[in-house]
Formats: sequence, structure tokens, C-alpha cells
Amino acid sequence: MDKLVQKLTNMITDPLQYDGEQRAVVQYGLFAIVQIISIGLIITLVGILADCVWECWIVYIAAGLLRKSTGGAHAKTPNACFVVSIITVSIIALISHYILLLTYALPVSIILSVFAFLLGCFIIYKLAPVGHPNKPLNKPEKIKRLRKQSFITLLIYVAIFVIFLVLSFKLDRSMALLVSLSLSVLWQAFTLVKSAGNSVGGCS
Repeated sequence: MDKLVQKLTNMITDPLQYDGEQRAVVQYGLFAIVQIISIGLIITLVGILADCVWECWIVYIAAGLLRKSTGGAHAKTPNACFVVSIITVSIIALISHYILLLTYALPVSIILSVFAFLLGCFIIYKLAPVGHPNKPLNKPEKIKRLRKQSFITLLIYVAIFVIFLVLSFKLDRSMALLVSLSLSVLWQAFTLVKSAGNSVGGCS
């Protein structure tokens, strides 16, 4: 991935004669885009093979959007982030999909979802937003803005949660999506607990 990003950076910046700082900005942006697309393609493949494409994308999008305002733990390296993100998204999606095979799938799914969602919301309420040594949160107005964005995102998730919950009594797939959404919120919340200025092997 690094070599691909480097080639793309050279293709864009060489004709424009960018200096080192400008090249670094372009390279950073390209790396983020390539990583997002690569993770998306891989989890889609996993989803196709395991019949859980929707679950994979619910987890990936829900955790990713929430992370933008809450912050959270970062991996030690971009490659570690790449690998851990794929593994975590896949595991949560598989759990969400195959929980339907349980004898008492509906009550188990609802109890798990409510517990995970409420716990995740509580942690986010207490801790968000969390900064990073490379991007500290020093301005009160920025902290207030990110905190507000976190709550707005959670309110949207609450509405989606209720819709999935209602539909889950009739549609099994809605039950799986309900679990996916809840566990993705909990996953992102746990990255806040882990972050406290420390680097860990996981990010969304």
C-alpha cells in the first residue's frame, strides 16, 4: 500500500512541482483514501463469502462516522490499523449474522443489542471526545463542538436502532443489523477507554 500511495503521490505532485510539505499533505490524503477503499473492498469480499455484506458495512460506517467526533485509540502503525480494522469489522459482522442460528435468537439479540448500545453510549457520554498525542484537544470550543457532534450521531443511531428493533420481530436480517449497529457503537466506545494517551493495536 505504501508503494502504491507513493507512486500516486509522485504522479500528482511531480507535474505541479510541489515542495516537501505539500507532497506530505497529498500523500497523507491519498493514503487515507486508499486505506478506506481497500478496507471497503476486503470487508465486502468477506461479506460475500460469509453472507454478511450488510453487517460488515453497518459496522464499518457506524464506527467510522462516530469516530470522527469521538476520537479514540490509534494503532501503532497504519498497517496495524488496516489489519485490525478488517479483522474487527469481520468478527462483529459474523457474530451479528450468525447469532440468528441460536435457538432463542430474538431475545438474545435484543438483550445483547440493548446492553451493548447503552453501555457504548454511556462510555461515549463520559469520555468523548478523546484526543491523541499528535492531535491534542486543547481548545474548549473544539471539545464542545465534537461532543455535540457525538451526541447528534448517537441520536441518529438511536432512531436507526429503534427501526431495526421494530423490524426484527418480522425480519431476521433486521435483527442481525441491530446487533451490528450496537456492537459497532460499543467497539468505538472501547477505543475511547483504551486511548487515554496510549497507543494500542486497533482503530476503526
